Amino acid sequence: MTSRKFLFLQGVATPFFRKLGEAIQENGYEVFRVNFCGGDSWFSHTKNSWRFTANLDQLPSWLEKKYQEHHFTDVILFGDTRPVHLHALPLLKRLGLKIHVYEEGYFRPDWITLEQNGVNGHSRLLNKDPDFWLNQGDEDLKIASKLGKNFLPRAWHDVCYRLATATFTPVYPHYKTHRPFQAYREYLGWAQRLPNNKLWRERWEQKKIQQLVNSGQDYYLLPLQLDSDAQIRVHSSFTSIQQVIVKVMASFAKHAPAESLLVIKNHPLDTGLLKHAEKVKQVAQTLGMSERVLFLETGHLPTLLHHTKGTVLVNSTTGTSALHHGSPTIALGTALFDIPGLTFQDGLDRFWTEGQAADPHLFSQFRQRVIQETQINGDFYSRKGIRLAIAGSLAAMQITPVTKPTPNLTPVPNLSPAPVKLIYGGKLPEASYLYKER
Repeated sequence: MTSRKFLFLQGVATPFFRKLGEAIQENGYEVFRVNFCGGDSWFSHTKNSWRFTANLDQLPSWLEKKYQEHHFTDVILFGDTRPVHLHALPLLKRLGLKIHVYEEGYFRPDWITLEQNGVNGHSRLLNKDPDFWLNQGDEDLKIASKLGKNFLPRAWHDVCYRLATATFTPVYPHYKTHRPFQAYREYLGWAQRLPNNKLWRERWEQKKIQQLVNSGQDYYLLPLQLDSDAQIRVHSSFTSIQQVIVKVMASFAKHAPAESLLVIKNHPLDTGLLKHAEKVKQVAQTLGMSERVLFLETGHLPTLLHHTKGTVLVNSTTGTSALHHGSPTIALGTALFDIPGLTFQDGLDRFWTEGQAADPHLFSQFRQRVIQETQINGDFYSRKGIRLAIAGSLAAMQITPVTKPTPNLTPVPNLSPAPVKLIYGGKLPEASYLYKER
């Protein structure tokens, strides 16, 4: 048995961590799992799984006792800013364990992120020096298998996870989710937002986008992120996405060209509970710019990015798409792609008139290195995506089948040939040996 032992902490709300753990076990390694809520238990393997039911401030001492007993070498988790992981990571780093952190892909769709010790604003690749990214060599870029949409399995897994969490609340009395709203409120929001989008908004808004593109009018794009996103809450100076809306609209009203338009597009997974459209309308009226703002619930993002005068965002992975489409881009938070030569560095107020498209060669080198070192083809939700993600993960973590040592066999001359003669019809074959294990 190998000396590597894997401890799984909290994962994404799908079977991905369970299946990854099973794959690691099948290769001959020991796997352990900590469940923090009913949803974790629902998607957990049964062998070597533990429930943590105490307050989070007791987690480090609880984990240290488990470590002293089992001597884990590797830790696997999703999202390094979740409350459970913020309490666990200082201890795990002090113990010198290898920490494998998953996150949604830096380049989407078709990719997931796997890095050592941290992701996003904690990534080891976070470096603003363009020379760090240039001259990456001639290594071939990874090619991704296309996966298609995964909304339905993602939604189904989320429902199962949230129901299990609610059902087993008495078992995990101290657990608090990192999500801002209770499940029933989010689902009610979805139930209102999705039918409206599908029944009439999607077609109407796509028509508005096409009219805007055909008109040739200059417009800037603000793609919204989820309010609960750690990119907003942890890796930026903002406390909410509506604070971003206010800041960007105020700067646009004062500094953007008078004939230009600001397009604000909602995130496709937003629940609608925060009423961003109403907030945009209110701010626009206060600033006297109602005719200069277009709020979209839906819309084809590549089309918007390809024709925009510039893209303003905090640190969304939409930034890499904007750079790919040649849209001048500014990042208002800590972002992996916020590099001189890729994004505007001289502040939001000046961006509206001075923003420039990214250096294509620098972006190509940036993309190549990020994909080579942090991206795995696959997703966390669909069967095909999970299968690809597990195969890539095993390779990235250098998990190979454990082979048992070959017994040291020494040939021993057969000193009793009579039984062998009987077996072979009375004829003793040449160099007949029996083998015994030392």
